[in-house]
Amino acid sequence: MSIRTTRVRKRGFTLIELLVVIAIIAILVALLLPAVQAAREAARRSQCKNNLKQFGLAMHNYHGTHSVLPRANFGSIHDSGSPAGVNAWRGFSAHAMLLPFMDMAPIYDRINMDVRYDMAPNNTLNNEKIPAFWCPSDMAWNGGDAGNNYVVCAGPARFWSQSYPNSVGVFNHRKPVRFSDIEDGTSNVIAASESLKGDNDGSKNDMRRDLARATPFPGGSAAVFMSQADLDLYANSCRGATSFHSHTRREWMNGIGGQTVFNTTAPPNWTLNGEPVPDCHPCVGCGWYDSAGVWAARSQHDGGVHVLLADGAVRFVNDSIDYDTWQRAGHITDGNDLGEW
Repeated sequence: MSIRTTRVRKRGFTLIELLVVIAIIAILVALLLPAVQAAREAARRSQCKNNLKQFGLAMHNYHGTHSVLPRANFGSIHDSGSPAGVNAWRGFSAHAMLLPFMDMAPIYDRINMDVRYDMAPNNTLNNEKIPAFWCPSDMAWNGGDAGNNYVVCAGPARFWSQSYPNSVGVFNHRKPVRFSDIEDGTSNVIAASESLKGDNDGSKNDMRRDLARATPFPGGSAAVFMSQADLDLYANSCRGATSFHSHTRREWMNGIGGQTVFNTTAPPNWTLNGEPVPDCHPCVGCGWYDSAGVWAARSQHDGGVHVLLADGAVRFVNDSIDYDTWQRAGHITDGNDLGEW
């Protein structure tokens, strides 16, 4: 009697089959990755919009308590109590004043309003990173400072002005505003928007990040409602200047143009002939932007920026918005009804 032995042959993947499987997986990942990234950006964009909504709610609660909105710049005793004095650039921001209305009263209570923002203990508190002031679509801040992505609107004016007629925004250097002062209606005027944090590297000219250059305004250009021709002339000067700073929006406590304020003098994500233009100001020695300037609304979102209207609503505004409409959207008494924009 013979016994047959049956051998079972174990079959594995061939090298070619394995390579085909890997190729299929790679194709699937390539197809899915953009969708995943788009979903993540949609979530970040939603969070950014919500941050502005909370900022607007705090703004309204502040007005309900004080019957006036905060100025964009507050002085201290060291500034003789006036933001028009020699230390005005060391004044506090509207952001600092809104802290108690954003569930951050403990931080506000630690601020010493009797001294400048850059003196102890304020210079330490200024480094407190506040998520409510960060848009998650923007880069992580490289410096030790807190960083800030939300800026209050000075309207179509250069902001740093001692002249009340030039104070035409919801948030100004010296002139406080009540809702009743917004004659155009709170649904027609921008109160705040987004901006970008710089990369904190002053050794290179990185146009992808928000930076500022020092160059004079065009001769004869208006302090309010700069013409398109003058803005384009200024844009060319700004792009060609060699004195620049890349530490914009590094602080939430400082009430100056390069940190917590923007204006509607330049359109969103300011470009000229398709090329980006940096924020610009005429003061060569002013690394902290304590001067008049053109401070644009900017974002990492594709195609535009979120803006907070004075009534608390948040809209997404396209980069292609008509220049005159954008300027007037920042003015509280120009008589313009925005309508559909």
